[in-house]
Amino acid sequence: MVDMAKYEAMIKDLSTLESQITILKNQFEDTINRNKELEVALEKSKQDNTSLYQKIAALDKELAAINKRAEEGLSLLSLEDRESFKNKLQDLVSRINYHMSAEGQA
Repeated sequence: MVDMAKYEAMIKDLSTLESQITILKNQFEDTINRNKELEVALEKSKQDNTSLYQKIAALDKELAAINKRAEEGLSLLSLEDRESFKNKLQDLVSRINYHMSAEGQA
């Protein structure tokens, strides 16, 4: 005959194992859900990053156009026009720096 104490010990061990398995299963499900959330956040960050690169490219293009116009007509500009041009360039550089720093923070 099987000793009743051994039987009860085995039942207790099985119950403990079942509890541990349930805990691990819940932790696994939580981890899966967190990974899904992180994947969504990563995809959004990639989209934001792409958008920032596009803005930087547009600003670079605008700056290149301004530089080209400046090379073509700098000597023809009045002092007032030169100041306006200088301010526009500074604004563009500031915008590019802003977008580059925003990209670095993302």
